[in-house]
Amino acid sequence: MSSIFFNFYVFLFDNKYGIISLMFSKISRKMNIIIAILIAFSMLSCSSNPNSTLNHSPMEVKMYKEKEMNESDSASIIDGVLIDKNFGEGYKDIVIFSTNDSFSSYNDNLGYASIKHYIDNFDRNENFVTLVDTGNFSTGNAIAIKSKGKSSIEIMNAIGYDIVVPGSHEFDYGLDTFYENMEMLDSDILCCNIYDVNKKTLSFIPYVIYRYDKTNVAFIGVTSPDVLYDEKNRNYFFDSNGNQLLYFFEDEDGTMLYNQIQACVDSAKSEGADKVVLLSHLGIEGVETKWSSTQVIANTKDIDAVIDGHSMEVLDNGLMTNKIGSFVPLVQAGSHLTNLGAMNITKDGYAYPAVMKERSVNTKDEEFQKFIDNVIEKYNN
Repeated sequence: MSSIFFNFYVFLFDNKYGIISLMFSKISRKMNIIIAILIAFSMLSCSSNPNSTLNHSPMEVKMYKEKEMNESDSASIIDGVLIDKNFGEGYKDIVIFSTNDSFSSYNDNLGYASIKHYIDNFDRNENFVTLVDTGNFSTGNAIAIKSKGKSSIEIMNAIGYDIVVPGSHEFDYGLDTFYENMEMLDSDILCCNIYDVNKKTLSFIPYVIYRYDKTNVAFIGVTSPDVLYDEKNRNYFFDSNGNQLLYFFEDEDGTMLYNQIQACVDSAKSEGADKVVLLSHLGIEGVETKWSSTQVIANTKDIDAVIDGHSMEVLDNGLMTNKIGSFVPLVQAGSHLTNLGAMNITKDGYAYPAVMKERSVNTKDEEFQKFIDNVIEKYNN
């Protein structure tokens, strides 16, 4: 295990990070005000908790999650706590491997065949192993585009991802294909801030709780609201009359997103979570500052670790400061499978971020490589 530990350093930051000016026209602002009023009117039955956001108070998040999870064959009640997956018993470290912004790099850099071999052969006698992806996996090369992301999903399913968070580029093929692709994934799909305006509900469960021996870890998913302002895809989020179809808890200063995430943290803790890990497609550099992982951490509490994506940075031992001055470790593994992220939660409860590079993840699973080649050939014909 010592190979994945790195010394901590405090990741210094200032107001220079990722300033993108998102300017709306006067018409757009008026439209958003009208939509906000309509949504608020439709949600009058929700509680008016001052810490809640537009659609869900902490209790409503919990109720929504219970409804969804009770319909899952994998869900179970253990000691009164809702558990989506039980990793078994044993006094072990919890190792959460992560990919982000892979852009369908099936054979590039580390490649999926090497990642598959590394994870399958990791020492599971001493460690619980979980694999997550924080978005931007369904586009990036000709095969992925031709298959509208389905080639990537077939490969990810075969690897065995436990959790996936939608990224901004998962919307590249339109909303119908987006939901179709998410349905194809065998993983838990998490996102606490994609809200379907017409259905008046979150599109995905906001979090799950996994049990590792006697430790319950809640994973919360979040997707950056700046996906709304990608000119290429923006029309997907509005109908022909200009009505907004998906709401990402976007506002002028980021408060609504912070509150929604905090509501999920509080709800997960109330359900028995010992640790809370935020799986974020938010980023730091080159993104809208108010929705960055840095600002989310700075405006929330009780998040124990963050596994990030979206800005395609390599952060292998980052530490951020939260709302009450506590340090929160953060990892992000670059892009195009140049690295494999690793967040280690020790038996004593400490979280250590690290990045696994090619010198460690360097042996291919040859059978899985054949599977990848077959998927590519299938969609190339």
